[in-house]
Amino acid sequence: MTTLLAITAHPDDECFLFGGVLALHARAGGRAGLLCLTDGQAGRTGSLCSRDALGGVRRAELARAADVLGIEHVFTPGHEDRGLDAVGEEEGARVVAECARRFGADVLITFGPEGASGHADHKACWRWTLAAAGPRRVYAATFPEGADLPRAGEALPITARVDVSALGDLKRRAFLEHRTQQDHLERFDSVMAAFDGHEYYHRARPPWSEGDPLESTLT
Repeated sequence: MTTLLAITAHPDDECFLFGGVLALHARAGGRAGLLCLTDGQAGRTGSLCSRDALGGVRRAELARAADVLGIEHVFTPGHEDRGLDAVGEEEGARVVAECARRFGADVLITFGPEGASGHADHKACWRWTLAAAGPRRVYAATFPEGADLPRAGEALPITARVDVSALGDLKRRAFLEHRTQQDHLERFDSVMAAFDGHEYYHRARPPWSEGDPLESTLT
């Protein structure tokens, strides 16, 4: 089977947009991995830890969430939250490419160019992943038409619609492992409702062409 690697910026990103596809692939016996580029040090503490301890706490939360989703391979290089632009494009692409090579990834998934919420770290994930892709397929998470969700910029057109309706409870259980981030639970639930049991992607590599059939899987 193909080997799937998601490239995200922060612990909990995986739950919002990518968790269903990763869990489906793992359940089918495929290799699913997650490269989370920062430890979320600039996020909320939820009054559960000090600011200095937050990175370590969120890394542990990520490990528990990944375990819920069935993701056995989690890579955490520990770059600074809100600091990916300072890493530089060449080094960022090298980090992604090296992880993809070592993991043996065939398919990469990440944010679209608008970065979903517009977060600069999310946008860096898109640029670095494209630069590192080589011959691998690349899919960018996108949004269903008409979704009443805050996002920055126009989302890419949908080329893949994956049914993850059987995994809704699992995705929510995974998000609940991010205990410091429960102030975002209402937002998480609104995304789940708008996506209505599916995850949506745009195939960036090889480029999708008008008239190509809508895909129902990334693997």
